[in-house]
Amino acid sequence: MIKDVDKSTVVSCRLIDSPVLGPISVKELSGGVKTLIIMAFDESGKIFNASACGDNCAKWILKIGKQKDLTINLRHIMEFGEKEFEAKILNTGEMVHNMSEFVEIAGRYV
Repeated sequence: MIKDVDKSTVVSCRLIDSPVLGPISVKELSGGVKTLIIMAFDESGKIFNASACGDNCAKWILKIGKQKDLTINLRHIMEFGEKEFEAKILNTGEMVHNMSEFVEIAGRYV
C-alpha cells in the first residue's frame, strides 16, 4: 500500500523514503495509507472514513473488501475502475457491480 498509494519505499519499521518529502517517519504517511492499514487489520467491524482516501486507494479498498466485510463512509464518488466489483450501498440496500451502477446510486447522496 505504501509503495502504491504514496509512491514511497519502506526503509525500516520507522522510516519511509518519500519521493516528495524525502525520509519521513511512519507518522507522516498520508491519511489514505493510514486508513487503508486500519481497514486491513482492524477486526472490530467499525465504519471507516474512506473520504480520507483518494482514488489511488480504491483498488486496495476492493482488495480488502474481498478478504472481509468492510463498511466505509464515502463523501465523494471514488473511481473504482473499469473492472466489475460488488458493493452494497447501505443508504438504499442496493448492490452495485460496476462504476456506472455505483455512480447512479451514490450520486444521489454526495
